[in-house]
Amino acid sequence: MRIAYGGVVHETNAFSPIKTPLGAWEIALGDDIWTDTDGSKTNAGGFLEIARREGWEILPTIMASAGPSAPTDGETFGWIKASLIAQLKRQPVDAMFLSMHGAMLVEGLDDPEGELLGAIRQTIGDKPVVVTLDLHANNTEYKAAMSDAVFGYDTNPHVDIYERAVEAAECLADILNKKVDAVTAYAHSGIMPPTITMLTGTGAMEKLFKRAKRWESVPNMINVSVFGGFPFCDVPHAGLNVIATANKDRGLAQAACADICALARSIKEDFLAELPDVETAVVQARTLLAQDPPLPVLLADVADNPGGGGSGDTTTLLRALIEANVPRTAAALLWDAQTVETAIRTGVGNSADFSVGGKAHSGYGPPIRAHATVKAIADGKIRLTGPLGRGATWDVGPCARIEAGNVQILLSSRRFPCLEADIFRHLGIEPAQQRLIMVKSRGHFRASFEPLCSAIIEVDAPGAANQNLSLYPYKRVKAQPISK
Repeated sequence: MRIAYGGVVHETNAFSPIKTPLGAWEIALGDDIWTDTDGSKTNAGGFLEIARREGWEILPTIMASAGPSAPTDGETFGWIKASLIAQLKRQPVDAMFLSMHGAMLVEGLDDPEGELLGAIRQTIGDKPVVVTLDLHANNTEYKAAMSDAVFGYDTNPHVDIYERAVEAAECLADILNKKVDAVTAYAHSGIMPPTITMLTGTGAMEKLFKRAKRWESVPNMINVSVFGGFPFCDVPHAGLNVIATANKDRGLAQAACADICALARSIKEDFLAELPDVETAVVQARTLLAQDPPLPVLLADVADNPGGGGSGDTTTLLRALIEANVPRTAAALLWDAQTVETAIRTGVGNSADFSVGGKAHSGYGPPIRAHATVKAIADGKIRLTGPLGRGATWDVGPCARIEAGNVQILLSSRRFPCLEADIFRHLGIEPAQQRLIMVKSRGHFRASFEPLCSAIIEVDAPGAANQNLSLYPYKRVKAQPISK
């Protein structure tokens, strides 16, 4: 058996100020896909593990990914699609294993992932296509119809990417070995929750995933994936949806989708979240710190999450922390290549006047003018050992730590969310030894930071990924936004 493998991964925020031209994409073609992935706890690593077990010959096509940002342009998407199809035409294949995010948009195109699947179908014919998707996917009926089997993440934070790839590849093996005849079904709930309340270990999503697991225990059910959706996509299909995969029985799969969507509608109020504003959050943090907790208090700048399309350089919350000047405060990770360059020129141990953040979008707060001391400089190649990174290496570009009063500010020259504690350690800060921490991340940070913190406060501050969905000028969304 010869199996094609590839991926096109982008979570699109239609309201993000960060553009996504071709140069923003990281692209690997052919065998270059396997660089740093073989043996890793990643999508590619999980697929390779089962491929070797099954003795498959592998045709690597393309792996194209970009950080969450605004819709990519049609020319860039056309090039990516054409490159995948060209690789796919090199040799005949027996199946396709495709990794996508599920919430990708292209300028003038609502469902580029569905179009990609359609092009694959047209190229390989009636051969199995198995797809892995992020939990925040905005799916369509067409996308499900073009897939023989669909596997979404079961966890948020997403600590099961490798496991879902293994499960999907094992399903593909069963299809090829004629053990199952996989069919899919799709349903949309009609609601669009904020991402802040999509944690799978609590609240509404926990209830929905428990219901999905009950359906998966039914004979002939292969997988039931609940997708919370990504609310920063202004398209008709944005919102919570379900795709189920069954053995031969599409009616069974459809029943599972309908049941879970009905449950989601009935508990939609559980998706509501009320976050404190910046001033209130700082007061809450000070109150908690007055009790002298053994571990730090963490403030999450959720609206400026680079992992959701935020610029990663807004200044409102950071400015409040500098004014509070609490001893042993550290904030990460601000995207500011200009300030990193200034820190490198200034040198470790020296001080200078800095203009920090506020460069991507003037509407989210001006730069912070601060006289600060350069405390550390690093190359930005960070090995992530926590539950999300699982040994992967991130390159956030040259980075620096500067000290303004009692606040340590960690800066990178490439835009990344602060998902893991190793980001602090890379610049000489042990998070657990701080009193107050700020991270620019929405929820994925919890897997790494919850064991290190005494309390977590999610803050309503300005940014392109604000959880108050009433702030956004939706024009085409059909689902009901769940918002205060």
